[in-house]
Amino acid sequence: MRSFILAMILATSAAAPAYAWWQYAEWNFTPAQVVSASSGQAVPCRADEAVCAAPPGGLKPTYFVERLTMVGMPASASFAFDGSDKLAQTVVLFPDSDPALIANLLQGIHGKPVDEAQRVWRDERRGTTITAIPAGRGTMLLYRPAGR
Repeated sequence: MRSFILAMILATSAAAPAYAWWQYAEWNFTPAQVVSASSGQAVPCRADEAVCAAPPGGLKPTYFVERLTMVGMPASASFAFDGSDKLAQTVVLFPDSDPALIANLLQGIHGKPVDEAQRVWRDERRGTTITAIPAGRGTMLLYRPAGR
């Protein structure tokens, strides 16, 4: 029951631009387009920000936004760009979240993972793969365009 309620909260929050504006940053956006989509909240990454570290097997982010609220939890997001300066990766870091809880939320929204061992889901609507990665005391969600 708790998972269902949290999945409903996530679904509602994901639809609300005030909580998840970064979802409107389309793959292949330039850094300027990401900054514009964030109403100027996206700023250059700093070494002291955990969300600015390169995720396992991922790109090093160059922009980030701190103090987001998603599903009622504090989070931060970062953005990495490919060699053509096009958005190729988004990371959302929940610094104090249970990875199992986040996995249950993702399953409630996207169904069973396409790879249960690696905790990978596919968002068909946005053409995105989502990987849930334990990160310290929290969870990192790694978003990438499907097919990369």
